[in-house]
Amino acid sequence: MTIPSISELDLPDDELLRRIVTAVAAHPEVREPLLRVLLTDEFLNLPTEVKELRQEMREGFRAVNERIDETNRSLNERIDETNRSLNERISETNRSLNERISETNRSLNERIDETNQTMREQFQAVSERIDENTRSIRTLTGQVGELRGEAYERRCAEQIDAALIDHFDFATLADRTSINRQLVQARRSGLLTREEYEGGRNVDIIVQEQMEGETPSRLAAIEVSVTFNEDDLKNAAERAATIARITGVPTGAFLITRNAWPESVAAMAEQSGVTIVRRL
Repeated sequence: MTIPSISELDLPDDELLRRIVTAVAAHPEVREPLLRVLLTDEFLNLPTEVKELRQEMREGFRAVNERIDETNRSLNERIDETNRSLNERISETNRSLNERISETNRSLNERIDETNQTMREQFQAVSERIDENTRSIRTLTGQVGELRGEAYERRCAEQIDAALIDHFDFATLADRTSINRQLVQARRSGLLTREEYEGGRNVDIIVQEQMEGETPSRLAAIEVSVTFNEDDLKNAAERAATIARITGVPTGAFLITRNAWPESVAAMAEQSGVTIVRRL
């Protein structure tokens, strides 16, 4: 407690209070006895009560802190327990979900494999049918081509005098029976190879230039082809040479076709001694 100074008190010099204050200021040791005289027991005991109150407050705070700590511990335990339970449920859910996904994937893969197998079988069946149809079409195409070729060859034979009008005075079909007989004899005597014999027998048309009652003065070995290639020219030349050899009659090599041909083919035909005739 701070004692006010004399200058702070507006008191007369002879005032009792002024004298007391001056004495207390001069003798500090009289302060406590003076306070005991001036103050009541309750006020004097106030510091002790304050200390007790402080102690009670400290104890109260400690109790509150303990309760807070206990609450925190309990809350942390509950949070930990909740986290553990939640993690277990999440793990269980994940395991169940993974199992379901795995099962779904297995089922899906099985269905995909079955579908692929079915598709492969269907594709194989379709491929086989396509191959079969392709073979049938090729066979039919060949047959149609042969029919067209045979029809074209037959028409050329029927009109052979018109086809060779620029080359023969009068062309008629030769006697194939007589020529075939000569081919057989030449083959048996060794004059012809098997290939030459087959070539002579396979000439499309053989014609002769002959007036009625006269011996044929010359023959023509003719290959007929709607479209032709180098092999047809070669066959025409070789087969004409074979017919000339076994008959002893000069035989020209001809090729009758429906389509036009380039200059290079014309040069090849001239070199081979084959005459190309276009007949629509």
